[in-house]
Amino acid sequence: MDSLFDYHVVSARRVAALVTVMMLNIGLTELACAGEYPVKTVTIIVPFSAGGGSDIQARLVAKGLALRLGKPVVIDNRPGAGGRIGTALAARAKPDGPTLLLGNTSTLVVEPVLRTNVSYDPQRDFVPITVISETPYLLAVSSSSPARNIADLLAQARVGRGMSYASWGPGSSGHLLGEMFKATARAEILHVPYNGEAAAMIDLMGGHVSMMFATPPAAMSHIRAGKVRALAVTGSNRLAALANVPTLAESGVPGVNLKAWYGILAPAKTPPDVVGRLHKEITGVLKSHEFTNWAEGQGAVIVASSPQDLARRILLESASIAKLLNTINIKVDE
Repeated sequence: MDSLFDYHVVSARRVAALVTVMMLNIGLTELACAGEYPVKTVTIIVPFSAGGGSDIQARLVAKGLALRLGKPVVIDNRPGAGGRIGTALAARAKPDGPTLLLGNTSTLVVEPVLRTNVSYDPQRDFVPITVISETPYLLAVSSSSPARNIADLLAQARVGRGMSYASWGPGSSGHLLGEMFKATARAEILHVPYNGEAAAMIDLMGGHVSMMFATPPAAMSHIRAGKVRALAVTGSNRLAALANVPTLAESGVPGVNLKAWYGILAPAKTPPDVVGRLHKEITGVLKSHEFTNWAEGQGAVIVASSPQDLARRILLESASIAKLLNTINIKVDE
């Protein structure tokens, strides 16, 4: 299977045009006075439950952003429907700056491509601000699992021992990765969806599911506590924080290359100077000592991208996911 993120899928000219259209969302309203922003509490909607990879990063950003803006920044967890409920809520928010979205690979790429009934359009309904960070996913099992490596895991699956994998909802990137793994490894593994990554992780630790593709921010503390074992990572390189854990390709399962990334967006038509102020302050938080120390411990790569780069990433990866879905059998309930 080709690498998931083939950046030649869409022509450079078409990408430039699409990004330009997306970025016009910034200029469709009158300028506000950035010197007065914000005039009230800023809310970051996290469309997942507390304790998952998205929530952890949102809280770190909120803490630093509050100091830089001099106003409270609060987290509003709105879990459900694989992140679609909270994301749709953010899309409908008033575009004057107080409401932001913590988006990720699942909500901005996988869900809108996989489903026909998503009530928001990542390109039409949001103004991108920045990509926070990116990480590979970890294929994790409980510490009580007999599997010590991918070969052990596949041996169990291929003899029909009732294997299952958890995700944070149908249509999530965890679901997509599980189906990619099944297709590539030719193994039968039952999908068990949960209402959030933290809930899935609890049942993984309890041995109620056999495995899951987890984000490092949600899994790393449990790995260090000896409650979870990482067998492999997605992508082409090992995770620096878990240098002894091989990639899936090294373990004989190539092509499962999806990475987790997290970004901050605002509702479409948010004034350009507000977007500019938010970009400046949020990327400042990402460069802070506290955030860089946290990222290093998690093996996360801080991106701190431009708004245009986030727009381009959504477009390119959406095209790659659409191409991938033609090669695997994945079904979701509409």
